[in-house]
Amino acid sequence: MKIIGLVAAVVMVVAVTVVVVRPRATARNQAPEAASQAVSTNWQTVTLSVPKMDCAGCEIGVRIAASKVDGVKEVKTDSDKRTADVTFDTAKATAQAIANAIKTGTGFDTEVPRTGKSKT
Repeated sequence: MKIIGLVAAVVMVVAVTVVVVRPRATARNQAPEAASQAVSTNWQTVTLSVPKMDCAGCEIGVRIAASKVDGVKEVKTDSDKRTADVTFDTAKATAQAIANAIKTGTGFDTEVPRTGKSKT
């Protein structure tokens, strides 16, 4: 009888701990992301040309290299079109800085559009 009571007590303590700790951890993890997105309203999307990006592995390398630039929010690549659509914070990064990071990280020449074809 004592063993059953002890097991029941342990189960209750574990259940209460899970219920109390889990919501706090979730709230803590979401707060910095929401705060960082709320700070910037200077998001810009630019389509970079990456002429030698011709396979899925190349796409992954380009996404990783571009994502390492501070201020980059999202990178979408297309090896068929040989382009990378990069959304970034203009207060923290420039299209040329992202192109340079792709060149440094992958070795692929990356061209920034000369005209105002960037999307906001």
